[in-house]
Amino acid sequence: MSKARDAAQPAAQNTLRGTLGWLWTVLGPFLGLILITGLFAWMTRETGSFLTPYNWRTIAVQTVVVGTAALGMTVIMIAGAIDLSVGSTIALVTVVVAMLVKRLDPALPVGLRSAGLALMIAMGVGVVLGGLCGAVNGMLVAGLRVVPFIVTLGSYKVYRGLAKWLASSTTVYVPADAKAWWLSRILAPEPEPRWLMIAPGAWALLVLAVGLAIVLRYSLFGRHVYAVGSNEATARLCGVNVPKVKILVYALAGLATGLAGILQFIYMSATGDPTTADGLELKVIAAVVIGGGSLSGGEGSVVGTLIGCLIMSVLDNGCVHAGIPNPTQDIIIGVIIVAAVTLDRIRRGGA
Repeated sequence: MSKARDAAQPAAQNTLRGTLGWLWTVLGPFLGLILITGLFAWMTRETGSFLTPYNWRTIAVQTVVVGTAALGMTVIMIAGAIDLSVGSTIALVTVVVAMLVKRLDPALPVGLRSAGLALMIAMGVGVVLGGLCGAVNGMLVAGLRVVPFIVTLGSYKVYRGLAKWLASSTTVYVPADAKAWWLSRILAPEPEPRWLMIAPGAWALLVLAVGLAIVLRYSLFGRHVYAVGSNEATARLCGVNVPKVKILVYALAGLATGLAGILQFIYMSATGDPTTADGLELKVIAAVVIGGGSLSGGEGSVVGTLIGCLIMSVLDNGCVHAGIPNPTQDIIIGVIIVAAVTLDRIRRGGA
């Protein structure tokens, strides 16, 4: 009995340590969100414009694109990798979707055109395209065994170049008659019907987040992702197929990035822009880090990432309402990122 009790104590301690670590990861960013919200509420107390329901619905819409891409980046960073091609993939997706709609819509019957079938098909292709871009990154990282930073830096230029080449370095506009009635409602700050409270796109982000959280926490794949990020060599010795996990991680993140590209396409009123989302990958990485994700791998949570994305959106929105210039806003975000990474190292004991 004493031996069984002694053997159970380390397991209980590990469980407690993991629970406390998760609480630290989530509660830290959440407290930061509350403080930032309180600060901007005080700074805009005369107008009261910051705390209005409409403004918070706007913040939810502004969070959707970065939040969707950040969910994919969360999986990648938990696995101990990184992806710098997110912004370029989003730009490529918007261009391809816009071009497909322009090509498909005139060939469809009137009834199907009014229903937006061309948009639906093109959006589906866009999500798949994002998944393919991610899978290519994963195969290069796993097959060449090159540092993910270098691989995705290369694909960052390749995907951006493809977007510019396909669009002839110009913006691709979808004709007004090809835009279905439901398109503008997906990211509308005033949702219809009103009982939705927030835009359908924001609800889609929440559903995606719940699904990903379940996969990471309860599936064998999720455990393998954390194992690879914590210690790749140990994971390999334990029988984990590390190259397969890396490819799946990048492919899954690519699907999320493809969906973010669709949302960006909608946000820009059905426009394909080869220059859009330039630098967005830095905002995505920053959101994951602020939300408690570790650049060393093995750490991160869906809830923390969503809170990190909200912090970024609240900062953007609050600075506008408070009249803070954009350069100052960039400085504030930079300081927050450095503070988040510093806290992560302190939590890891300075490792």
